[in-house]
Amino acid sequence: MAREQGLAGQFDADSATVRSIYDEWAPVYDGDLASWGYEAPRVAVGLLAARTSQDDQIVDMGCGTGLVGVELAARGYHDVVGIDVSSESLDIAAESTHYRAVAEHDLTSLPTGILDATFGGLICVGVMTYLPEVEATCREFCRIVEPGGTIVVTQRSDLFVARDTPAAFERLERDGSWTIHEVTESRPYLPGHQEYEGIGVHYGVFGRR
Repeated sequence: MAREQGLAGQFDADSATVRSIYDEWAPVYDGDLASWGYEAPRVAVGLLAARTSQDDQIVDMGCGTGLVGVELAARGYHDVVGIDVSSESLDIAAESTHYRAVAEHDLTSLPTGILDATFGGLICVGVMTYLPEVEATCREFCRIVEPGGTIVVTQRSDLFVARDTPAAFERLERDGSWTIHEVTESRPYLPGHQEYEGIGVHYGVFGRR
């Protein structure tokens, strides 16, 4: 199973494989991530909270079992929608009561079908690994966030370079889609997982224009 070996190399898996991995992993996912020192949901939600209101409608893209939802709820957000490819993970997220609604969707299939300018904030944590079309994905995120809203995404440090992520971010700024507020240096990602030695995570914070 991916949690035991080969996790770091799953970035090029197709959507059906990713769905299968996370459906099987869902019952023990939260515990595994905690044991590996996973802090990305807490850090990313802190960045989002600095630029959004608790009354904003937030979409958690790739919500999984709801670790981001837990952090949003702890900060007083009450209107959160979760989207993920794994139905088993979504079942757990829905049971948590941190989400007003959850929906199954393969985020490699764009557009998502969400109406333009629906959300005041968007957060996508640990999911860009499986979304190789960085620019197209970010443009879709811009489309569904209202002007003035905030977008927070993470990207693994190895893929940040391999997928030329900074250039994609900069193209969206140049064409007026968003403003780059912050892109952090690489920070610890899964420090307790041996396959992630040398692999960190970048956090990007953007303002929808």
